[in-house]
Amino acid sequence: MFKLFYVCDVHGSNVCFRKFLNALPIYGVDVALLNGDLLGKVLVPLVEKPGGGRECHLMGQYTAMDTAEELAAVKKSIENAGYYWVEQAPDEYEATRADPAAVDRLFKQRAIERIEEWLDLADERLAGRSQAVFICPGNDDWWEIDDLIARSKLLRPCDDRVVEFDGYRMISCSRSNPTPWDTPREGPEDELTEHLEGLCRLLGSAPPDFENAIFNFHVPPYGYSLDLCPKLDAQMRMAAEEKIHAGSLGAKQVIEKYQPLLGLHGHIHESRGAQKAGRTLLINPGSEYSEGILKGVVVMLEKKKVKDYVFTSG
Repeated sequence: MFKLFYVCDVHGSNVCFRKFLNALPIYGVDVALLNGDLLGKVLVPLVEKPGGGRECHLMGQYTAMDTAEELAAVKKSIENAGYYWVEQAPDEYEATRADPAAVDRLFKQRAIERIEEWLDLADERLAGRSQAVFICPGNDDWWEIDDLIARSKLLRPCDDRVVEFDGYRMISCSRSNPTPWDTPREGPEDELTEHLEGLCRLLGSAPPDFENAIFNFHVPPYGYSLDLCPKLDAQMRMAAEEKIHAGSLGAKQVIEKYQPLLGLHGHIHESRGAQKAGRTLLINPGSEYSEGILKGVVVMLEKKKVKDYVFTSG
C-alpha cells in the first residue's frame, strides 16, 4: 500500500502550512503534495496609536493592542488567517495608503518573505525524513515564486513537468481558465487546453500510457461536483443559493480523453468531494485556510489502482 497526502489552497496561512508539514508522519504517508494557491490576499497595517500601542482593522473589526502580548497575539491571528502584517507610524500609513503602487510593493515584499520563511521551515522539518514532498503553485500565485521554490532543498517543484514515485507518473499544472479576479496564471480556455495537451504528451499518446498517471491540475474539470461555487452578481457579491460550474473545459477534455488513474484538484474551496470520470477518480479536498483548518486527503494506491481514500481535517 502506497499512501499519498494531498493538500491545496493554503493561501498564506502559517498554521495550515505548519500542519501540512507535521501531518506527514502522523498519517504515515510515502509522498505528499501541496498544490497552490500558496499566497495570501490581505495586508493589515498595525499603526502606532498616540500615547503608545498599536491599532488595526482586522476582519471588519477595530482592534487595539496596548501590550506586547496583545500585539503578538494579533500578529499570530493575522498570519494564521493567511494575511500579512506591517508595523507603521501614522504618517507612513497615510503615505502608503495614498499610493497604490507603494501598497503593491509592500504587499509583495511581505508575501515573498512568507514564502521564504516556509521554504526554510520545510528544509528544517523535512530533514532526515523519507517522504518525498512536492509543491506546485496555483493561479493566484505570482510567477516570481517559482524561482524561490526551485532553490528549496527538500520541497520538490512539480509544475509543468513529469515526476515519478513508486511507479506512478504525475503531471502538474498551476494555471486556470479565466476567473472574475484576473489572477496571474489564468488565461483563455483554448490556451489552457493546448497547454494541458502538451503535458499529456509527455506521458504518452494513448489511454494505456495513462494507467498509472496522476493529473495534478489546480483547476478542476468543468461540470463535475468538484467545481461548484456560488454565482457572483455585478458587484461581485455571492448569491445565497445559486451555484455555477467554474472549472476548466480543457481539464475536462484531457481527463475524459486520457483517463488517468487519479485527478487531484483544488481552486474551488467549497467543493470538497470525490467523483468518478470514467476510470478516473477525481478529488478536491477543499479549503478552510482562513479558519486555520487544514483540509486534505490521504489516497491509498496499490497495484496501480486507487484502493481507498480518506478526507482529513484538522
